[in-house]
Formats: sequence, structure tokens, C-alpha cells
Amino acid sequence: MAITPETRLRHVDTFLASRGLTLDGLESLLTGRTGPARHFLLTSSPVHGLANATSDVDFIRIQPEPMAGARMATQLFEGPNHLEAISFAEEEAAAALADLRALADADPRRSVLAYRRWDKQHELRRKYLERMVNGVSLDRTLPYLDHLPELARLWKWSSLHTATEQVLFLSLAETAGERRGRVGYAVNALLHLMDAVLSHHLDVYSNRKWFLLRWTRFCEQHGTEPVVAAVDALRTPVSEALAGKDGGPLAPALTALLTEVYAAAGEGHTPTLAVEPVGEPVRQRFLPGADMLLGASTAFLGQDPLPTGEIPFADLPEGVGAPADLLRAARAGAVTLLPV
Repeated sequence: MAITPETRLRHVDTFLASRGLTLDGLESLLTGRTGPARHFLLTSSPVHGLANATSDVDFIRIQPEPMAGARMATQLFEGPNHLEAISFAEEEAAAALADLRALADADPRRSVLAYRRWDKQHELRRKYLERMVNGVSLDRTLPYLDHLPELARLWKWSSLHTATEQVLFLSLAETAGERRGRVGYAVNALLHLMDAVLSHHLDVYSNRKWFLLRWTRFCEQHGTEPVVAAVDALRTPVSEALAGKDGGPLAPALTALLTEVYAAAGEGHTPTLAVEPVGEPVRQRFLPGADMLLGASTAFLGQDPLPTGEIPFADLPEGVGAPADLLRAARAGAVTLLPV
């Protein structure tokens, strides 16, 4: 369930009081240092109720006049508080929100590609898009919050895709006999499954350092729901593996969990990936039984052909040929994995 506007305002009031700041005082300060604006949006951890004593006070400034060129945030200080404000024009905000709206009903593949390309196509980067939609204006309004469902769907598909990639990499790493890298994949998979469930419930935040705290808070209200309980149950074996305890393979449990999360949040889709070459990677003989694959970087492979097309998650890792080769090729940037 999304954080309500009333809760967001309460978070903001509590945070500002703890820092000795007021809405009127901040508006006067920001106007004097950065110029008048249509909106000064307080963003990030104070809005989500996650701020601590070291949190910055981050703003997005929306001005009616056009802007051009790259942006750099203005740094300000008010007493012990560090403030940061970055400016965008209304027309930039409107264009970004129009593109977001156009993705509202996109399929997973289109959503993931749009998410990946967003920062190359918009001066208003992904993290600022999220902060703008969630932001609270100094006039105590939430002018862009109506776009939260569209934002949440884009974030959900990106997190589900990342989790699917990481589960595949985990399976390949364990099959190839990796002992350390597999744990990193398991941690990433679990965290992104948490974020996918949170986003599905309209709790969207771009800063990864808050994944676990947001999840813990979410579990206080939703911990009895089957998919939430299933995600949370895997925290213990993944944490134990991270601490060096060998509890056996993690891929089977995370593959099953991935399928369960998709059943709850995947809108009828199932976890699928297709292997596609990036550009035209060159494969050359290196030593007997070993090749070099030259892509974005170099990978050393055996001579088995890499799989192409859809990855069969139902029978991992048997359906991917040489698991270590596919893992190395993905690490080298010679292949990419996208939703089908």
C-alpha cells in the first residue's frame, strides 16, 4: 500500500522539526539563493520517513521558464543542515511525465528497455523522476503524486527483471562451482525481489540503501501475506551464506521464490529471459579447448556454442549449455538478457 499523502506530510513535519527548519523559512532561503519557482519539492528520505541524523535535505526546483544543458545541484547550508537543490523546467517535467504515462501499459520488455535508456534520453534522470513524483512541495501539496502508479509499474518491471537476471546468474555460478560470487547474486536477487513487491504496492524509492529498511517496515503491515512471508523467509539462509556458513545451494529456493513473486506481481507473465548478442562479438581461438570472446570486454570460454533465445527457467541450469561460459559472456558484456 502506498504511503498516504497525510503520512508523507507527517513525515516531513517531523523531519523539519527535528532539524529546526520550517516550510516558510526554507521557501525564503531557496527563493533567495536559486530564484522563484513553481514548486520547491522536498524529496528523498524525509518524505518516506526514513531520514536519520546524517540525511541531507534534498529539493527539486521546478521553474516555469525553459532550461537547457546539463544540471548541477546547488549546495546550501542552513545552520548544521546541508541542503541540495536541482532545477528543471516545467516543460521538462511535463515531457518526462508524458513519456512515463505512455509506458503505463507497456509489456515487461518495453518497460525494461525504457528504464535502461531513460537517463540517456531525459535530462530529468530516473532518480529525479522518482523524487519528483514522490516529492512534497513547500506549499504542502503533492503535485505529481497522481503519477505514482505509472512510476511503480516501471520500477516493478525493472526490479523483477534484475531479480530474474540475478537468479539465473546464481544458478549458473553454483553449477560452475563458484563459492563467493554466488552469494552476491543471491543477495541481489533477494533485495530486488523485495523492491519488486514494494513497487507492486506503490512503495517506490530509487535509493538502494533503503531496500531492507523499507522491507522491514512493510512486513510490519503485510508480513502475513504468503508472498511477503516467502520473501522474508529467505533472508536467513542468504544472510548465513553471506556470513560464510555453507547451507547448500541457494538457487533452487530463489528460483521458486522468483516464480512465486511473479505469480503475485507479474500480471500473468512468468520469469523469462532471452539471450541476445551485444553488437557483433568476435570469437577467436585462444588455446586448445578455449576461446576468447571479444565484446565490451574479453571473456575466456570453452568451445561450446552460447545459447541463444529463451532461457528455460523450469529446468535450470540444464538448458543453457555450458553455464560458466554464459556467465562469463554476460559479465564481459558480450550478451544481454531481456524479458521475452
